[in-house]
Amino acid sequence: MDRIKIIKKLVSILTIILLAVLAVLIAVFVGHVVRVNRFNAENRVITPNSTTTEAVVDIHPRGQLTDSWEKRDTAGIGVVLNAKIYELIVTNNSKTLMNDWKLRIDIKEECYLNNGWCGSFEIHQIDEDGTERVQTVDLRNYKQSDLKIEYRIAGQDLLIPLKNGDYIYYIPDSSGVSGEVPLKGNSEFSGSVTCGFIMYSRSGNVDLSNFEFNYTLHKTYFSDEGIFFVVAFSIWLFAMLIISIIFVISVQYEQRFMVQSRMLDDVFKLCCNLSDSRDYYSKEHSRRVADYSRLIAEKMGMDKSDCDSVFTAALLHNVGNNLISEQILRKMGRLTSEEYAMVKTHTTKGAELLKDIKNIPHAEEAALYHHERYDGTGYPMGKKGDEIPLIARIIAVADAYDAMNNDRPYRKKFMKDQIREEFIKNRGTQFDPLIVGAFLDIMGERDL
Repeated sequence: MDRIKIIKKLVSILTIILLAVLAVLIAVFVGHVVRVNRFNAENRVITPNSTTTEAVVDIHPRGQLTDSWEKRDTAGIGVVLNAKIYELIVTNNSKTLMNDWKLRIDIKEECYLNNGWCGSFEIHQIDEDGTERVQTVDLRNYKQSDLKIEYRIAGQDLLIPLKNGDYIYYIPDSSGVSGEVPLKGNSEFSGSVTCGFIMYSRSGNVDLSNFEFNYTLHKTYFSDEGIFFVVAFSIWLFAMLIISIIFVISVQYEQRFMVQSRMLDDVFKLCCNLSDSRDYYSKEHSRRVADYSRLIAEKMGMDKSDCDSVFTAALLHNVGNNLISEQILRKMGRLTSEEYAMVKTHTTKGAELLKDIKNIPHAEEAALYHHERYDGTGYPMGKKGDEIPLIARIIAVADAYDAMNNDRPYRKKFMKDQIREEFIKNRGTQFDPLIVGAFLDIMGERDL
């Protein structure tokens, strides 16, 4: 039982420690979440003069033989235009997703935007009076009637005029099909995406060198250093699970132990009742002697386990009475020498009954030696001093006190002062002086 209490106490201490660790982990994790949120919310910008390698933007003509051509059917424009396909390559060199991005291109010269893929274009046309026309258009899928910006139709081609001061945004496709958004990143193999658009101009070469690339990166709470928290919380949960299992097992064991303990208590009580019931004047005697014996053991500084053993053994010290004639035990007058000799055999008979009981420490000794005297004149073995087992010396004092403190057929019970005098007078002869001293202290401290 003491082990169960130690285990439960240890479980409580470990639980408190784990809860403290959890509180620290949560506090650190909250700080980590705040840092990750700031990281994810930060708007990052790349210009042609940027030195960062976290993301790379490259705008250039595609350069294949069929990627440039001349357009003469330019009704309303009046000049021959040269077309060229431009590539926009965005590379994500970070270890995280590029969750959102868009590219602004400032127009330096007169040109026409014709087509683009896979995203859409946000077009900003600035009039001479400063009025700005803005519209986002998917150049692969649009209705001419929906266009609000200035445009031209040359043959079957849509031409959106742009001049110095105008600007356009490339808005990446967010459907997930093209891989433009989110753009994956990898520490070893950088993720990249290629977009394309067609520009018309007189020279066929449009200066697109003035741009601004805006993007955000997205890091999950459990990526990179966040792995630490995955491991830490997993270990914490595992430790808490183990402690919970130990606690449940200990509670179940304690409950079974309590049931068994109550059953044993009932058995002991039955034995005591059987022993004490044979003598009317000894009713509850064994229980009282056991209680007094425990008090003496506690006073002498024994630990709880030893005190419990003393109590249990003392409960059974008179078990041999079950083998003594009830007529002798219930006799109202003084016993004859033969009868007294028969009564004394309850010690050896009790020891015989208890000799095979191994799980109740000192029970056999308690039954056999509790009538030995400290000076060696007791029975049945005539042992003296420390030859008498400690359990028997304790019970001898407790037994004598209960006998003096209760009525007998041939006398009334003693007064408390008389009992003290008897113990003092017989200290060192009938009783162990140290045990008598401990019991006298008990009598002075409490009302027995």
